[in-house]
Amino acid sequence: MKRLVLSGYFGFDNSGDDAILKSICEDLKKLNKDLELTVLSKSPEKTARFYGVNSVDRFSPIEVFKALKRADLFIFGGGSLLQDITSTRSLIYYLGTLKMAQIAKTPTYVFANGVGPISGKLNRELTKKILNKTRLITLRDKNSYEFLKNIGVDMPNMEITADPVMRLEPYTKDIAKTILENENIDSNKKFIALCLRNWKEDKLIDKFAKLANILIEKTDYNLLFVPLHYPSDLEFSKSVIENIQDKDRAFLLKAKYEAEEIMAILSLCDLTLAMRLHSLVYSINAETPYIGIIYDPKVKALMEEMNIDLGADVSNFDADNFSKIVLESLENLEELKTKTIMGGEALREKAWKNIDNVLKLLGEKHG
Repeated sequence: MKRLVLSGYFGFDNSGDDAILKSICEDLKKLNKDLELTVLSKSPEKTARFYGVNSVDRFSPIEVFKALKRADLFIFGGGSLLQDITSTRSLIYYLGTLKMAQIAKTPTYVFANGVGPISGKLNRELTKKILNKTRLITLRDKNSYEFLKNIGVDMPNMEITADPVMRLEPYTKDIAKTILENENIDSNKKFIALCLRNWKEDKLIDKFAKLANILIEKTDYNLLFVPLHYPSDLEFSKSVIENIQDKDRAFLLKAKYEAEEIMAILSLCDLTLAMRLHSLVYSINAETPYIGIIYDPKVKALMEEMNIDLGADVSNFDADNFSKIVLESLENLEELKTKTIMGGEALREKAWKNIDNVLKLLGEKHG
């Protein structure tokens, strides 16, 4: 039996990272049902129960090292783990797990990561040194690949693939309709989905509320707010809705849902206004056109990969200008849908390479 340890932003009730873990676990079990998976998690008991894996406390160095020492392969990612925009402490934590794996002589696979920004000079140097000792690196976008090249990562085994969540498929529309009905939302309405989050910009709630008011006034669509991170996105969406004039046309999903359920819900919508990265990924899998609200380079990177230039930067977000983009998009939905489907097919093919590489690495001799 081969033993694998998985590390990421797991156990924090973030829909995107939960979806990453679910996708990896499901694909690995399809690859070989006898693989023993151990996940480093903030909530190990919950993670073990939900995903059917072993799990240890990610903040217990002794438990983490024991798991790595026993492992045949350390899968690091996916997600945006290597960046210091959150904090240097976060970056050091993740580099520390990679270093521990190297000390344990466990082969390390940096799996479909989105890397950067890393602004600190010492942070970049540490990242370069540790990544150059890994066995294989796959990256979910071109920007991450170029960033690592620029800071001196010269691994021969480094390639661009795609986010592992591209491997998940939506549940049926019937399931989505049932969810909406259970939330007392008429599933026969026409919806634009809004997947929003708070950020560092001033008056963002007011700006999004103004956008919502314009869309309600100028279209016959209802607005469906879909939180991805709990409870922060839920509370933020509530604050936006409180400032909407016609609240009868604004709806909020209050319960927490699995990625495939959210994808199914988005498949009932004609358009997604997507801020979090995985709201874009979910929309692609749901074959629903989207417009990006860019708060992080990773969002822009995915839009570029999909050849989608519809969006706005949150730092200079203007509700009037953005509403014009939305209105124009609603007039070209079929064209945008075709583009979304074609781009999604290409990304799914790339995402399979992440898993295919596991076979290669498990065939290598341990240590």
